[in-house]
Parts: sequence; structure tokens; C-alpha cells
Amino acid sequence: LKMNLQLFGINHKTSDVSERERFIIDESTQIFLENYLKDKFPNAIESFFGLSTCNRTEFFFIASNDQIDHIFRSIKHALDITEIPDSHFYFFNNEDAFIHMCKVACGIDSQVVGEQEIFGQFKNAYKTADELGLIKSRLRLYIDKTLEISKKIRTTTKIGLNPLSVSGLALNLVKKIFENPENQKVLVVGGGEMAKLIIESLYKSGIKDISAINRSIKILNITDTYNVMPMPLSSAHKALEDADIIIASATTSVPIIGKGAVESALKIRNYKPMLFIDLAVPRNIESEIKSLEQVYLFSIDDIEKITKDNFGERLAEAEKASNIIVHEVQLAENEINNKLKRASIKNKLSDLLKLFTDEDLLLLKDRVKTNDDITSLILKKAQEKGISESISDIRIIDNHAIREIVKGLIKNA
Repeated sequence: LKMNLQLFGINHKTSDVSERERFIIDESTQIFLENYLKDKFPNAIESFFGLSTCNRTEFFFIASNDQIDHIFRSIKHALDITEIPDSHFYFFNNEDAFIHMCKVACGIDSQVVGEQEIFGQFKNAYKTADELGLIKSRLRLYIDKTLEISKKIRTTTKIGLNPLSVSGLALNLVKKIFENPENQKVLVVGGGEMAKLIIESLYKSGIKDISAINRSIKILNITDTYNVMPMPLSSAHKALEDADIIIASATTSVPIIGKGAVESALKIRNYKPMLFIDLAVPRNIESEIKSLEQVYLFSIDDIEKITKDNFGERLAEAEKASNIIVHEVQLAENEINNKLKRASIKNKLSDLLKLFTDEDLLLLKDRVKTNDDITSLILKKAQEKGISESISDIRIIDNHAIREIVKGLIKNA
């Protein structure tokens, strides 16, 4: 059966944050899934990788079209997410999956249309899966082309002209709520890329009183002259008492800030208001704190709904980007198919040459040198060896390409 690009996932359009935080594919999930799927579907899945961001979780894989439903059900069961209704998932295969992948990587499928952080997240998810040995040639060709097309979209459209990012949205919200944000004390929860981007955008906008808490203690270098040294998570209670604004983006499976800690902090602050912005999926802050007086909590879903900056302009550019993607995908599909055909023929020729006698090889070398028809010689020899059936598709490649492949193989023989 022919193997094709497939994907399924949930995103901000189909599900809310409480569902998205249950379906997360990180490094440990990928390791678990590799073993699970190998056992459950031997030889049915060629390669895969998962992408989880605050907007979405998607599972990209190479398999035959008739397998997608079985694989989806098995993964739902294995990750214990059977409570998320099937109707909240979307499914794509073949060219549609490729188009969707490109739209995701360049940010036009995000809630904040054109946001730029997704490109890095996509690349990192790929790198993680690649380091785990999960990516084989066909999926690699699709991903490399997706990255290439996404870069082209960034340079040929104005999708990133007024770059909006999740960290930028947090700053917009702070400015909407506080008249003089530079007078407020900010606490950032987390120490990853997102936390650094948040601190950088706050600092550049004139907010200087910024502290951080994080699981691991490492200096966060923000500019050449400014850095932040996070406090350990055990300092969270004390840090909350001092903070007017708390922006969270840590990677964690359970909330770091609970209702009890916020209640204690409020008492000590004499009920001075606190703004919480939770950009993490899974969430860092217990949603129950919403019920407390003088506490304002925004999740990733809330914050993106209230931002409509130059929305019309970005939508028009997204439309343009979509058209470019469809065109580029068609060209890329042909290129990928040709590469795969050549790779397949190279493997078959390599196997055939192993059956050649020294005399056969000498004849072949002569043909290569003299630019004579090489294809008919190979087919004739394959017939003599009784394997002409398996190598018949050699005819789809021109004589010059066959010569180049054979040249390489003889050199290595």
C-alpha cells in the first residue's frame, strides 16, 4: 500500500484550552508513542512527529490512507484523551496535509494571524523527533519543503510586517489594564524562550521591575546589559506577595500557582489588585483563582480574543499567503515524488549490481563512459537475473539520470 502524509489534531478553532492541555505531544510522549505504535502497527507507520503549542496539538505521520482512523483511535486511547470528542479533531491527508503543515509553520493558521513564534516551535518539534530517530526520508522531504515555503511566505508577503506574537499580546493586555505599567512589579513564571521574549518586550516598553521564578536556575540574558536571575519555585509564595502582574509560560503538567497561594498573597498585599496572564498550555495557574476579589485572570484563549490589531491587513496577507502555499505545494509535490522515485530506483539498482559479474560491471562501466544507452543494458541484465519485474520502473527516469545514479554506485562498488 502507498504511504502518504497524514495528520490529525485539535486547535484554537476546534477546542478550548482545557482540552488542548490534555493532548500534549512532547519529547517523552514521542518516545512512548514510538514504542506503542511499533508494537501496535508494525511497519504501518513510516515516521511521525508531534507539535504542541499554545494554539494546537497535531500529529503528522506517513502511513497508508486506510490506516488514519485506526492510528487516531489507538493514540486517543494510549494518551487517555478519549473524553475529547472526535468532532473536535480535524484530519488531513496527502496534498491537503502538506498545505495545512505549511499554513501552520508560517503562522497563518494561528489565532494571532501571522504570529512568528510558531516557526521556531515547528522547527524545534522536528529537531526533537529527528534526534529521537523518528523522521525517515519521505517525512523529512515534506518538512524541509514546509520550512522553505514558510520562509518564502515571510519574505514575499507582509504577513510578518507588524509582527504580533503571544509575548506581544501579553504586553498589549498589560497596557490596556494599567495606566502606568512601568510603575508595576512584574513576575514571570518560567525560563524558556517564551519567558525571555516576554521579559524582553516588557523591558523594551519601559517596565523595569521584573523578577522571575523557574524550575532550573539559569541567568536569562535579555540584552547585552540586562539579565534576570530567576528565583527557585520554592520562592513562589514570597514572589507573589510583591507582584502586581504575573505572566506565566512554564512547561509543566500541573499548575505552579494555586488558589491558596494567591489568597495568602492578597491578604499580605492588603487586597491590592493582581493581574494574572497564563500563556502556558498546560496551564500554570489554577483557574479557580478567578473567583477571588481583586484578581484578574486571562488564559491564552482570552488574551488572543481581545487582540485585533491590524487584523484586516493581516487577514488580507494571509489570503495571499494561502494562494502562494497552494501553488508552491503543487511544485514541491512533484519534486518530492521525483526524489522518492529516484531513491527507490537507486536502491533497486544497488541490489541489482550486487548480482552483476565482473564482466557485467566492465560492460556497464564502458557504457557509462561512452554515453551509450544504459537503461536497455540494465533491463536486459535484470531479465537474465530473473528480476526484471522489480526494476521495470527504471524507464520513468531518463538515461542521463540513470547514468549519474550508476556512476555513483559503481564508484562505491
